[in-house]
Amino acid sequence: MAEYGGVQGDAVGAEVADGGAGYSEGLPEVLYLMQYCAQAFAPEDNSEDARNAANRSWDPVRDWLHTHDENEIRDAAEQRDDVGKTALHFACQHVPPTDVIDIFLNVAGDIIQWPDSFGWLPIHYACAYDAEPAVIKSLAEAFPESKTTVDRKGRTPLHFFLGTLGTQSTNSPDVVILLSNTGAASYPTDEGLLPLHLACAFGRSEETLYVLTDAYPEGATTVDNKQRTPLHFVLSNAGRKNAPSAVRLLLSQNPDLVNSIGGGPLPLLVLAQFAITGVDRSNEDQIDAVQGCLKHILNSKPKPTPEFFSALQRLPSFLQDRAVVMRAVQEMLNDKIAQRFPTMILILDLYMQLVVLAAYMFAVTNSQHLRKIQLDFCEDKIDCEVDLRQIGFLYDEAPHDWGPNYRWLMVGGMYAGAFYFIMREVFQAVSLAALGAFHIYVRDLSNWLNFVYILLVCVWATLVLFGGGPFFVFVYGTSISVFILIIKFLAYLRNVYIDFAIFSGGVFHVLSRLSAFIFCLVIFLVAFSRMFYTMFQETQYCADAPPYYYAYSENKELRHELIHQIQCDAYDPSPWCNHWSALLSVYTMLLGEVDEGRFIDDEVGWLAVAMFALFMFLMVILLANVLIAIVTDSYKVIQDERAAIVFWTNRLDFIAQMDAVANGPWKRKLRKMFGLSSRKKKREGGKKTVFGESTWERMTNLLFDDDQDLGILNIEFYCYFILKVLTVAFIPIWFLLGIVTFGILWPPQIRRFFFTSSVTKLSESDREDALRKTQIDSLHVEIEDLKTELLKEMAVDRTNVVQLKSSVAEKKLEIQNEMKHIKRVVTMLFEQTAGM
Repeated sequence: MAEYGGVQGDAVGAEVADGGAGYSEGLPEVLYLMQYCAQAFAPEDNSEDARNAANRSWDPVRDWLHTHDENEIRDAAEQRDDVGKTALHFACQHVPPTDVIDIFLNVAGDIIQWPDSFGWLPIHYACAYDAEPAVIKSLAEAFPESKTTVDRKGRTPLHFFLGTLGTQSTNSPDVVILLSNTGAASYPTDEGLLPLHLACAFGRSEETLYVLTDAYPEGATTVDNKQRTPLHFVLSNAGRKNAPSAVRLLLSQNPDLVNSIGGGPLPLLVLAQFAITGVDRSNEDQIDAVQGCLKHILNSKPKPTPEFFSALQRLPSFLQDRAVVMRAVQEMLNDKIAQRFPTMILILDLYMQLVVLAAYMFAVTNSQHLRKIQLDFCEDKIDCEVDLRQIGFLYDEAPHDWGPNYRWLMVGGMYAGAFYFIMREVFQAVSLAALGAFHIYVRDLSNWLNFVYILLVCVWATLVLFGGGPFFVFVYGTSISVFILIIKFLAYLRNVYIDFAIFSGGVFHVLSRLSAFIFCLVIFLVAFSRMFYTMFQETQYCADAPPYYYAYSENKELRHELIHQIQCDAYDPSPWCNHWSALLSVYTMLLGEVDEGRFIDDEVGWLAVAMFALFMFLMVILLANVLIAIVTDSYKVIQDERAAIVFWTNRLDFIAQMDAVANGPWKRKLRKMFGLSSRKKKREGGKKTVFGESTWERMTNLLFDDDQDLGILNIEFYCYFILKVLTVAFIPIWFLLGIVTFGILWPPQIRRFFFTSSVTKLSESDREDALRKTQIDSLHVEIEDLKTELLKEMAVDRTNVVQLKSSVAEKKLEIQNEMKHIKRVVTMLFEQTAGM
């Protein structure tokens, strides 16, 4: 059985056996009616053939009813099986026709009040098995108390009517009105489920939900035993066509439903879980429905809690891209990043990265110089082992050797930066784990970049401090690590400025589009290098070629000689005589370094020139232009269509992590340790005061205040002038204090100026949705006014009807009196006539 928001799809009668299958032909006549009703069946689908077949299955029931008198029908209808079910129960279980039900109600109307051993009346079965609205209406009108009769699990017929997967009830809000007009909409089951919960779970129409909320307005905020509101049930099936309208209706009843109520799950998190597992990406109707639900949730301005940002991160990409460009989300992100803690972390990240970069450059350069001295010192000695620290003291006159104190300072800066980022990652991981979102931390590639960054800084700081590792390994490793340090710095910038976000997103987007091109390019480069190497390999060209320079050659004399030739521009290698040089020469030809003289050789002939011409056409002209076209098109896509998405997604990741850290378990433990309050209660009656906000506003107002009305002889003019001078002098001091304190002492206006970004303008579709929402709200107001007027008119009409009835009664009494008088007169005339 399928699950629908925690409610089983066959929620209406899985525990009730069909019955009837055990009956045989030797039954007493009085039990045949029950057997025939049990053997009838409902239509398999909505086709005409299926309905005709189902209708024919009731012919034995009709024949039996038409061939027996009322007493026999009553006796047969009152028979029960071992679970207390009558023939009417079985009939209601198989979508009965109205003519059969009418006979039961006319002949044996009392059985409509008989429950079976499960507490189900016939109307329960009719609602559970999707009977026609006319049948349900007949049963309800024949026994009105049945509408609020509950079974052993606390379920009314309205629960069953709304909790079925059939099609009859979906388009029958009139039946919902009938079943709920005596208070059934407020009846919860043993699991705490109202009929509204089931209607939301099974995707009932907006009209049905209007009926239920009007009948019991508190139902929109009622939670079941698992603390779930009807909104949770809608979002757990958000791919249904009616889901967006249901979300809009429930949130119009109480916008606070968008937040967690009573410790229940966050509605946005429920939507994220459904979008991950329950959405078919090829079904556009489902995609539109889920996006519509998301739009209504975010437009209701949920509280910007850590759980909310974590739920935003859990949204699949097609929903997250939609969410981050919505105005409500961007305003929340701007508000969050302008707060003290995120600002402090941003500035601290900048400071520590600059410290690490500066310390790394100086420390590596100094250590590399000392290693070269060691290499030269031990070059002609056997088993030479000299500590780099000793060399540092021996060669204090070396221009790049800063001595031990400076070296300790540089290494200390690297360790300090690594320690800061380690603690940052630990707090971040623990805080996200406390929210149950540790998988988000693991999936975030920026966190893996941070780990690589920390590892490299620690490794090289240790090697610089203790002088370990071979010279060339140290040189190559530290050179490559510079690239990681710069990538880390660019990753920081993308969280602050949209231009860097576009750049980083464009790079990755272009690389994803270039995978096939790069693979093809490598194949062609290898192919052409092998072609030229094969043609020139056994020629005099290669026989006379000088040795190829190899940096790790064991022949030191040859290596020094080749280096000397290279420095004097006397080294002219033959590129097609060595595997590596052939591949390298082909690659440099692709970049524009072309010497056609390398392909002119008498032994090879015209083929080398022909292959050179083919290479230039295929690689330089064709593939290079294809590369330019791909890169231009891909970067234009990221710049024009995804710029806002890339930037705001990066900002969401940063804010979610910072908000989790700022509200993590460590904060509660610290406050508990020092005996501080939880600070959950906010000030009533106004906005929370932020340090420096009002002071900065007064200072800026003073600077731009127009004091031209004050004369030069007025003392107030000079007071204003002195205050402005003091303000101009104090503002730079305040700004510098904020820089020194990592933005903590900055007023919120400065933090907003540096770190907030302009909110994306509404798209055409969003403007249309906003206009439509305004029109709907206006229509609701007009409907309420019309309803009030109609009620007034009905009250007046009711008064007129009562007066009319009173007048009619008076006239009727007068007519009766007149008729009695006429009757007496006529009687007297007959008596006189008879006496004559």
